[in-house]
Amino acid sequence: MKAETAEVIARQLVAEYNKGSPDWVETCHAESTQWIELPFLGGPGRRGGRAELRQAAELQVVNFPDRRMEVLNIVAGGDQAALEVEWTGTAAQQTAWAAKGATLTLRAVLVLKIANGKVIREVDYVIPMP
Repeated sequence: MKAETAEVIARQLVAEYNKGSPDWVETCHAESTQWIELPFLGGPGRRGGRAELRQAAELQVVNFPDRRMEVLNIVAGGDQAALEVEWTGTAAQQTAWAAKGATLTLRAVLVLKIANGKVIREVDYVIPMP
């Protein structure tokens, strides 16, 4: 796989995510995808396959309907890409991380492995910004 292809797929993931629907999961991830979100704000972290990622995406749309990712940096090569993104969203309701109406800003690195034009593994490293 060419580095450009990995970068294009990574950018497509962000563009689909920013449409505001959890459908980005099926659009961008293979059915057999593996997903890991490392522990965040004292939580245990999450992991699973495409179904678990879809559940997390659905919850995120409910809690932060205006959430967006902005690409700050991409490093791509072979069948992998790493994205540094700034994530922002306004809490539509009280969540474990934000009061209703509060804007949450996070910095994240998403490490993607790609095969046949789809993400087959995503590992998310997320930290809150002051």
